[in-house]
Amino acid sequence: MEALNINSDSCEFCEELSGASDSRFRKIYGPEFLDRTALESGALVVWPTIGQLFPNSFLILPHRHVERFADLNSAELDDFSAVVERLWNGCGAPEHYLLFEHGARACSGAGCGIYHCHVHFVPLPDSLSAPLLFPFGHHTHESLLDAWAFHRDGGNYILIRDTLGKISSIGEQSLSTHNIGSQYVRRKLAEIFDVQRPWDWREYDSPEHDLQSAYKELRFSGVS
Repeated sequence: MEALNINSDSCEFCEELSGASDSRFRKIYGPEFLDRTALESGALVVWPTIGQLFPNSFLILPHRHVERFADLNSAELDDFSAVVERLWNGCGAPEHYLLFEHGARACSGAGCGIYHCHVHFVPLPDSLSAPLLFPFGHHTHESLLDAWAFHRDGGNYILIRDTLGKISSIGEQSLSTHNIGSQYVRRKLAEIFDVQRPWDWREYDSPEHDLQSAYKELRFSGVS
């Protein structure tokens, strides 16, 4: 594993990647489930999401401590598409899935409070197009790589790949104008699909059956 570049003592993901016994995940799941890494490829790892709004939800993140995917180098991004394809296949090739990232810098105090970049992979029960999440002006992009390049020199952003494969994003101005805060996409998904679970991942402080099932399905799917 690549050496961690931990530039914040409070980075929960760096703590977990280092195997720290006091990481949030270890505190919840204990010694019987020490590592939730279900898939690993090059610079990236895949974890089941704490706070499974939908079964088989995962996070894709780099080993290295970087605040936004837009700040990763090209070599680190090279594996992303292949990881998503392996993840999709390992989850049973769901018909509808969403990718999203709230890219936020720690100095802004925005995002979900974890300033170690991560993209969410979320299988959905039905199709979902970008306007339902961004019912206001937004940018469109040819690919995720184009979207990350677009935001590379900017600040905070939210980027989505909707279930139709369309890539959209919003930047600092829209985030400020529309008062978009922490876990915006999770809140919107819970509202749109009437999810009867907390949208705030920090409310999940005990083991989740769906998380453990997601880990086992992907880990032993043969794609890892």
